[in-house]
Amino acid sequence: MFATIWEEFGFRGASILLGLVLGAIIARLVARWQRHCERRRILKGDARDTVVIAHHIVETEDDDTGRPRPHALRIRSLGQDQLARVIPNGHLACVFAHRAAHVTPRHTLISMDGAEGSYLLETLTNFVCDRVGNHAFDHDLYVMAPCCEPSGLAHHQPITVLLISVADLMLFEEWATCRDVQTEHRSDGPRVLTLLEMARRFKEEQAQLRELRAKGEKTQYVETMYLLDLALDKRSTPVPTRPIPWLRYETVLKEMGFA
Repeated sequence: MFATIWEEFGFRGASILLGLVLGAIIARLVARWQRHCERRRILKGDARDTVVIAHHIVETEDDDTGRPRPHALRIRSLGQDQLARVIPNGHLACVFAHRAAHVTPRHTLISMDGAEGSYLLETLTNFVCDRVGNHAFDHDLYVMAPCCEPSGLAHHQPITVLLISVADLMLFEEWATCRDVQTEHRSDGPRVLTLLEMARRFKEEQAQLRELRAKGEKTQYVETMYLLDLALDKRSTPVPTRPIPWLRYETVLKEMGFA
């Protein structure tokens, strides 16, 4: 009887031990493969697993007619977090990542269409307000929209939540008024193109919302950008700025009709 028990125990014990060893080996191989994939993504600049909040400070000057035009664009980061922490709902996080992966150099704003886009905007609003709310600065009305500038425009490609005051965004409605804007880094040029698209779409969207509200019709899922009442610090140290080398982005400028 003892021989039978020992034989059975020995066989099961060996099976369990073998399973543990194989499991550990497989887990290690999977972990190494994940690290390898993450390294490849980093080398390509793909940082879409990160969500960054970017505040845009615009310095203006008057043109020949006395109208203000953007002279310098300063981008200030207000924080970042992992995508999974910003959007805890797994389905919405996958949708957001999928949409971020399908931006193009011509269209860098992440689609916020439909019911899922509306939920994403609500979630991003809470993320932004949690990070920047309740500061003792002057309040202003800001436009919030997510974007991802792909490899054709930028080397580092996180998901960026854009924040810019309505008044400043309107300065980017026309290419002629903002082509000479300067930035602290030459690589910030694509952000000017993003703001150009953002200003155009915001103006069209607000006109559509006003029309629907005047008719008493629903505006559900129409908004793809949110207006937020925020108190952000608009002060900045006068870091030297420089012109944007637009020749780097000649292909995109041609697609947008600016070259």
